[in-house]
Amino acid sequence: MLTALVALTALFIPATHTPVKPAPAPEIHYTIAMPEPASHLYTVTLDVGGVKGSVVKLQMPVWSPGRYARMDFAKNVQEFSVTDGNGKAVRWDRENGSLWRIYPGTAHRIVAHYRVFGDDLSGTFSVLDTLHANWNGASVFMYVEGRKPSAVTLHIDAPPGWHIINGDAQKLDQTDYTFENYDRLIDTPTEVAPSFMVDSFTVDNRLYRTVVHHNGPTTPEERARFVASVRRIVEAHNRVIGPPPLRMYTFLFHIGFPGGDGMEHLYSTQIIDRKPWVDTASVLAGVETAAHEYFHVWNVKRIRPIALGPFDYTHEQYQPSLWVAEGWTQYYGEMATSRARLGSTGDTYAMIAGIVQANLTAPGRKEVSARMASFEAPFFDGAPRAQKTNSSQTYFTYYYKGAGIALALDLMIRDQSDNVRSLDDALRALKKLSWDQPNASYYLQGRGYTEANVEHAVSQVMGKDMHAWFDKYVGGTEDINFDDVLALAGLRIDRTETRWTVTPMPNATSREIAIRDSWLADAQH
Repeated sequence: MLTALVALTALFIPATHTPVKPAPAPEIHYTIAMPEPASHLYTVTLDVGGVKGSVVKLQMPVWSPGRYARMDFAKNVQEFSVTDGNGKAVRWDRENGSLWRIYPGTAHRIVAHYRVFGDDLSGTFSVLDTLHANWNGASVFMYVEGRKPSAVTLHIDAPPGWHIINGDAQKLDQTDYTFENYDRLIDTPTEVAPSFMVDSFTVDNRLYRTVVHHNGPTTPEERARFVASVRRIVEAHNRVIGPPPLRMYTFLFHIGFPGGDGMEHLYSTQIIDRKPWVDTASVLAGVETAAHEYFHVWNVKRIRPIALGPFDYTHEQYQPSLWVAEGWTQYYGEMATSRARLGSTGDTYAMIAGIVQANLTAPGRKEVSARMASFEAPFFDGAPRAQKTNSSQTYFTYYYKGAGIALALDLMIRDQSDNVRSLDDALRALKKLSWDQPNASYYLQGRGYTEANVEHAVSQVMGKDMHAWFDKYVGGTEDINFDDVLALAGLRIDRTETRWTVTPMPNATSREIAIRDSWLADAQH
């Protein structure tokens, strides 16, 4: 159901992520319409003013930030045509599968029209059907080559009676938006539907909204439990690096829909969970994904690898630091249930055991380093597979490779510093080396980090040079000694053929217990 509109006035505040200096009026305007939801076809209009030269090129992205594989979104584009400002047809052709060339002649304005098929609810693609419209911008919007940094507008033409919400919406059913540039346009997933639930809470003087499109019945108790749990995740994560530089953040949840996914954005996240709310466990399932995605508000969206922005949408991205961007996020997302007190200590031990077992038993772990697993992400991150691969034997995901590295470093730092510092401090140090630096990159503050920056931040917090350790466990394939690592917190690994468990050592010292308690409860903050 849709929360009463009169009650929603408090859920929206003016956004602050607008250019500081007055900018020229945008000359690039997008309209997206959904006249026939059952057809799965969006209608997109791209109106481009200020045309100069003999050729205008329109590029459809081949990949989307957050999903590192090549997706070739142009495959879903159909019925493409172009007119000038007077409605006269303009000649065009294709340079390649994702690039359209327009020949404007003397026209200073061109209008491209096309339709996009969308029938995939995910963090990468788009869907349009009788239940709702939900799009991720890279899958529906072309950009004007050479003018990607220019401001753009977006008009949403929704079906009658349907409601509009996204991370930039300052009011419910807002139809018109202005974005600093194309990157910001496609970084704003949008939900348009007959109904959804909207709730809000405030943490650190920032407004957070939960938007839930639940495919099934709900109860007020389930709804309240869900929102309260998301809030506790936000509170826990904000203690790590600090409150993010924003005034409003929106969680877009799809609960009880086929599939399962999550995708981070600068001011929002998109989460799909197949489990409808039927009990406490199912209510918390979507929250667990939120714990991962919200940590990205700092780690990857602001504290970001140098290769990730400004974005080149013409080819997939190869870069070596996803073991930090995704792996450390995986670790903090999993630890959040403990830090937010949403699960039992036993749940946390089981999660830790899962990370350790994967890092010490996965066949591919000896074939690929954390660095190379990151670099090869386009081969394995959701890419369409036309043939079978041997990846189960030759590849180990940077998510869990990086999570294992984060786990080890967190406990090693706590031990080395007499429980005064943690991996949290390394992330804060990395923030100083990247986000807090001058020389802004494109439209974002600061600059992207390098692997050398990560190593420096960890060494600084550890109080010793960590190059040899990084060379061995990040650049190499040697197994981390997790028995020794967990012993620092008075824990041991119990191994069976099928299932590993982590349990407290009966003879743990008071120092080890103090590290364990601080680690699990985030007591030092």
